[in-house]
Formats: sequence, C-alpha cells, structure tokens
Amino acid sequence: MVWNAAVGRVWNPSAVRGGRLRTVASADVDSLDPARTYYVWSWLLQRAMHRTLMAFASDPAEARVVPDLATGPGEVSDSGLTWTYRIRPGVRYETGVEIFARDIAYGIERVFAQAELPGGPTYLLDLLDHGGYQGPYDGGGRCPAISCPDDHTLVFRLRRPFADFDFLMAQPNTAPVPAHQDRRGRYGQGPVCSGPYRIARYEPGTRLHLTRSRWWDRDSDPVRPALFDELTVDFGVEVDELDRRLLAGEFHVDAEGRGIQHTGRDRILADETLRARADNPATGFLQYVTVQTAVPPFDSVHARRAVFLAADKAALLEARGGDGVGGTLATSLFPPNLTAHTGSDRYPSGPGLTGDLDAARAELAAAGLPDGFSTVIGTQPGKFELVARTLATSLARVGIDAAVEVLDTASYYREGLGSPATVRKLGLGLGITDWGADYPTEYGFLAPLVDGRQIKEAGGNFNFAELDDPVVRELIDEATSARDPGHRARLWRRVEETVMDRAVILPMAHDRTLHYRSPDVTNAYVHPAFGLYDIQAMGVAE
Repeated sequence: MVWNAAVGRVWNPSAVRGGRLRTVASADVDSLDPARTYYVWSWLLQRAMHRTLMAFASDPAEARVVPDLATGPGEVSDSGLTWTYRIRPGVRYETGVEIFARDIAYGIERVFAQAELPGGPTYLLDLLDHGGYQGPYDGGGRCPAISCPDDHTLVFRLRRPFADFDFLMAQPNTAPVPAHQDRRGRYGQGPVCSGPYRIARYEPGTRLHLTRSRWWDRDSDPVRPALFDELTVDFGVEVDELDRRLLAGEFHVDAEGRGIQHTGRDRILADETLRARADNPATGFLQYVTVQTAVPPFDSVHARRAVFLAADKAALLEARGGDGVGGTLATSLFPPNLTAHTGSDRYPSGPGLTGDLDAARAELAAAGLPDGFSTVIGTQPGKFELVARTLATSLARVGIDAAVEVLDTASYYREGLGSPATVRKLGLGLGITDWGADYPTEYGFLAPLVDGRQIKEAGGNFNFAELDDPVVRELIDEATSARDPGHRARLWRRVEETVMDRAVILPMAHDRTLHYRSPDVTNAYVHPAFGLYDIQAMGVAE
C-alpha cells in the first residue's frame, strides 16, 4: 500500500465504463456558466460538461494543453498578433446541434459583458484588440478582435504578442454557447453542454446531477475518457462532517478538494489502510494574507508592513495543517515549480518564525499609529477561519485589533473578498485566501493578483489589494514580450520584488493538500495543472 499513489501517475487504471461517481463539496460551485466560473474545482467539473478550444491533457505527469474543439494549436502570424484555430467538424451539443466557430466566438464575446457576467478570468479584455467592445448584449454585436471566415475557422487579433495564448484557450470561457439559448445572467442555471455529460438536475446549494450526453462522440474527443455513467455532487456539507462521510464510504471523493480537515487528517495518518488511499500533492497554490490598500489605514505601506512583521508564521503554518502535510513555509510568491521562484525573505519573522515584534512596532510608529489600530479579517469557514483567528491573535501582540468576518464560501470571490464594494463596506483590511496559477507560467500565476488592469469592480476580482502600480505594469509587459526564458524569469523576479516591497501579499505556505479517494474509484490521479483529482477522468469499480 503506497502513500501518494495518485500523484504523478494513475492509480487503479481502468477503461471500464458504468456506475455513478458520488462526490461532495462544502459549498456550491461559483457558477455553472463557463464565462463566470473561477473556482479551480468548478473548472474541473466544467471539463466533464463543456469542451473548450484547447484543454489540459488527461495526463498525471505533465501540465500541457492539447487541442480539444480545435484540430491543432493556434497558428501564429503577423509577428505574433494573429492566432488562427481550425475547428473540428461534426462535434455536437447535448441537443444534437453541430458546434461551429461562431458558437465559440460568441461564448468568448460574453466574457466582455462584465457588468452582467462577472466572476471569470478576464485576460482577453486586456489582450484582444477589441476597440472598447463590451459584449454581445444590448446592440453590442460582434467583437472586432474575433472573426469567423467560415464555419470551422476562428481568428483572434491581439494588441501585443502573447506566447501563452494557447493556455488561455483552455479556460472554460472558450466553451461554445448557442446564442439563441443564452439567458445572460441566468445561463448558469442550465448551460447547454458540449462535453460527454449534461445536467440532468441542478438544485443550487443542494445537488448537481450529471448524466451522459447521447451526442458526445468519443472519437472526436482526445481528452475525456468518460468512464462513469452519472456524477452527483452533494453541496453544503459541513467540512468535518464531509470528511467523516467521505472516510465512511458514502462518497468517492471530495470534488471541492479543500483537503481533509485536522480531525480527519489525524485519523488518516494513524491508519495504514486509510493512509494508502490518501494523496498529499504540492498543489502549486500559495496560501496568503491579502492586505487591501483601499481600506485605511492600509493605504499606508508602513501599516501594511507592520502586519507582515507581526505575523506568527509558525502558528499560521500549523493552522493550515502543519509543515509537510499542510505545506511548506512560503516567504516569497512564486511556487517552487516555476522558474522565477527564489525563496527570498523580504520580511524575516525572527527566531522560531513567530514574528519580529520590535520591527512591527517601528512600522506602526512610522505610520503614525504607535498604539496600533482596528481592522477586520475576511475569511470563509474551515481552515481559512482557523488561519484568520490565528492571525488576529498574533497581530494583537502589537496592538492591532483584528475582528474576524466569516463570509459565504460559494460567493467568497464573486461577492465577498472578490468584490471591491464589499471589501469597502465591511472594512475588510485583511483577507485569508489562496491562489493557484490559471495555467502554469509566471504570468498565469501572478498577473491576476497584481496587475492593476485586471481589477474588477463588478466582482470576481482577484487583485484584492487593488494594486495598480505603474512599475509593476511595465515590468509585466516587458516580461510577457521577452523571448529569452532567462531574461523573462529575471523580469518576473523583479515584479515579485516590487510587489513584496509594496507589502500587499503576505505569503504563508506553498500548499500541500491532503486528499482522500475511495478504494472503489478507478483511473484516479491528481492533475498537475490543478492540484486536485481530475474528476472527469475517473471511473467507478463498484
């Protein structure tokens, strides 16, 4: 019996079809609309329901993108400003209607309607040469940066060269949407699926039930094995209760992938049989505290630095699950799997990593707040809440009184911490969060967190600090256009150094998450691009 048997390899490989994969989550998905989803586990569910232009391969060892609805990678021309994709003929929606290039174009055009459809990634708003386009609604028409010369050709016009464009075409928002069935803000209640599974029933906050689509063609899909006949996700199960029922065999896996909580962790580590069914991958996620510059007194860099220096990093890491199973101490931003990772430590925490309280008090004095101040920490239930309360305890040692505000998990990034209006209304000076790369490059990891052009006022914002720094923007643009990998990595290190100097992201841990899988699943592996089980690839051996 082997620990981590589904990391870097397939555990219990099988091609047997049939059965129902039973999964569970503590909260609902953020959205079933492919234009509005950003939770990583929602993206993995989307892989079962929707096909995209490109897609991450079902590969346990390498995070690579391959053609999905496209017949090949993008064809690049015009000095990197034009990308052309050829679309597979004969692929159909769950309704039996054939998918054409215009359906994919329309799905992508919906991303521009941010006032109505916030929540998903918005890279394309900055990258495409769209001339101020704001979506297909209310007379918006077609995006001038996207054209369809024929039914099976899709062409994109970029503002500047961007070598990672194929990665962007693997995101859920490149799923096709039939224009005549678009219900705008209500589309997520029942999207038209193009993958091997369709939505049989969706009860928000309660349950999602997927069944096979009769029109999916295995021969046209190079990504999805589609082994199970049905999939269910039970939502809203309290985290410790979720672990108990998972270990009892009621569910096959935790679709949400939040990781086993402390009680379940101790049980697994003490039991050889349970331990052999567990995986503890390095996920590529960064666990961190965000400091909001728009919430006083954090408009002062000295107030922000006081938090960095007063934080008890040893206690925060223990709250996450401890060194090893919970992750490894992070003192810089980029995870170890990216070339720009350095492990530098801009804010040393003193002996035992418990904080440099004298240095923190000096920063408070420099901010004109020698006696400290009050603020609020935004968080969500489970480990995040434990981290928030641990942080509040450590900050109190220097006179920073931090109340903890527990927000709803399902809407945390759309309407809670990810909404600048909510942050201001609740006075969320600090927030407990994590982040993994949208795709495994330095740009995919850091740009959404620190590029001011990606601040989203309507919600679904991940630049929580609302950092809009001209030095950071210029360095990002220089890095994305650099052809030499070594030079590009050096530029990204300069981005990281600048952000750390501004003191808006306090790194806590490079994440490891303890996952548990039922002995009844087949074809199980942790996907290297997502750090979670690739649900769509699993089968059931019951």
